[in-house]
Amino acid sequence: MEADTITPDPTNPGPTTTNPALADLPARDTLAVDGRGAPEHPSFGAAVRALFAVRSVLGDAEDVPLEGTYSQGGSVESDDAPPFDLAHPDGWHWRLVVPAPPDATDEAVAAAAARFGEPVQRRRQPERRVARLLHLGPYADEEPSLAALYAFIARHGLVPAAPHTEIYLTDPSSTPPAELRTVLQVPVVLPGTQS
Repeated sequence: MEADTITPDPTNPGPTTTNPALADLPARDTLAVDGRGAPEHPSFGAAVRALFAVRSVLGDAEDVPLEGTYSQGGSVESDDAPPFDLAHPDGWHWRLVVPAPPDATDEAVAAAAARFGEPVQRRRQPERRVARLLHLGPYADEEPSLAALYAFIARHGLVPAAPHTEIYLTDPSSTPPAELRTVLQVPVVLPGTQS
């Protein structure tokens, strides 16, 4: 394989370049909420607030980036959904995650989540290889970055193993749209292999 492979710094989840590269990500535990619809819908904001609140109740209030995996009307676990359409967010299925605090148990997560009325769950993310790049600018302008990422995947003889994930390095409530920084990543495998 001719692609550059990077090993991310666990304290800095994002690449610093807008050029696609491969990264090998370790397995990790996350706090997750699944939902459906546009990010502007109140359920999306409630899920974000619950994730950070549960993380804090579990003893880890450290500032971490929010991650969202998005699918167009299909599963956020596999890449069998229709092509992702930025213009039609009402049909999106999403999974929002933040890193779980060390030693968090399913029982502790469920008890903390009950306080906030959201179905926050602990989920294990397996070790995986991803293609990723840094997108600069508004979320609505991600289409060329996503196209570049998928072209990179195809050029290197890989196939997507699941829908794309966005890692939000900046806060949209306090960052001008032109200055937003978002890592776009897609889990990849060789053709004919399982993720």
